[in-house]
Amino acid sequence: MLSISRKDLYEKLWTIGTTKTAKELNVPYNKLKNTCTSNDIPLPTASYWSSLHMGNEKPVQSPLPNPNDNRIVVIETAKKQIAKVPKKITVAVNKEKSSSPPTEKSVASPTKKIEKEKPSYFPDLESDQEKLTKIYNSLKVNKTLSNKPHKEIVGYRRKTQSYREDKLRINSASGEIIPEVLPFIDSLFKALEMAGAKIVSKYDETQVLYKKYTFSLKFRLPCKKVTLSPEDKDYSRYNTFKYETIGKINVEVGYKLYWRKWGKHEKLIKQTQTMTTEDLLRKVFLYIFSLPPIMDEEEKAHILEEEKRLIEERERELLRERREKERKKTEDLLTNSINYFYSKLIKEYISAELDETTDEYEWAMDKANWIQDSSKYPDDLLTEKDKEELFNIKTTSKYFL
Repeated sequence: MLSISRKDLYEKLWTIGTTKTAKELNVPYNKLKNTCTSNDIPLPTASYWSSLHMGNEKPVQSPLPNPNDNRIVVIETAKKQIAKVPKKITVAVNKEKSSSPPTEKSVASPTKKIEKEKPSYFPDLESDQEKLTKIYNSLKVNKTLSNKPHKEIVGYRRKTQSYREDKLRINSASGEIIPEVLPFIDSLFKALEMAGAKIVSKYDETQVLYKKYTFSLKFRLPCKKVTLSPEDKDYSRYNTFKYETIGKINVEVGYKLYWRKWGKHEKLIKQTQTMTTEDLLRKVFLYIFSLPPIMDEEEKAHILEEEKRLIEERERELLRERREKERKKTEDLLTNSINYFYSKLIKEYISAELDETTDEYEWAMDKANWIQDSSKYPDDLLTEKDKEELFNIKTTSKYFL
């Protein structure tokens, strides 16, 4: 898995292009494009590069939407790909005995060749690798449903026809369920439970609970559209076509992350013309157990992103507190300056206009001191609120300087 910030990916794409970016980051081209689309990162077009290399006026670069959103983008690298249907892990044994005793070379050589060719599956699940490999080697699909099918299939068969899809999420546009489906699902469910998973049937999906991971399964039967002619029994002016199953099974596998309740990250695994149901079973089994390390990488990226978000949120809170503190200090400075200004102005008026021997002079001086610092020189009748109201009347007067 590759982790890169949204802005860095955008700058790299518009500097060297999509193809070179995919090659440099060692990620599949299609996965890179899908990641950019899902994260709202614009891609440079062919016309952009042609205009750029023509030597004319530089073309306009599409801006990055929501530039403040610098989330960590996770892309699956090209190293771990399940491209081909894997074969069983088998060791060939030569039953024919040789007439002459084998030499030391003839004994060691085949063993070394077998060890070299023996594939290794589930490398990221070391604690369960041996058990999963053993289950994988024993995977098979019967032609008919076993006498003791999985309990979810038993529940499915007990449902009436119209409610069966809600039980196992087997979707078929034709309404027909081919005979191979139930034996396939039966083998898959039993294999998953042997691996330690739990099967839970929900209304909209079948969930596979494995340790701390949650996967989802849906089964789709691809159909072809057939146009009806007037000679057909089902034909009418309102019914001119029908769907027929093509005899193949597609499995939609998804996984859920606890911080994205609605995201399922689904992948459709299709049964090709040359693929048997056992091949499909192996491919689905392998893909399901390739998901835990991918989910772990996404969880690590999410934790880093969440830590970064919390740090940024804390920094914003500290900045808000600093601003509030600075505003309060400035407000106090302004208030004290106004108090000082009015107090000085009144004292100058008193000295110029009032007689020092009168009671009015003493009263006016007390008020001037109260205006300058009401906490130091409190008034018997007036409060701080009265002072604010008096200042408000004075400052809004048209006679104020």
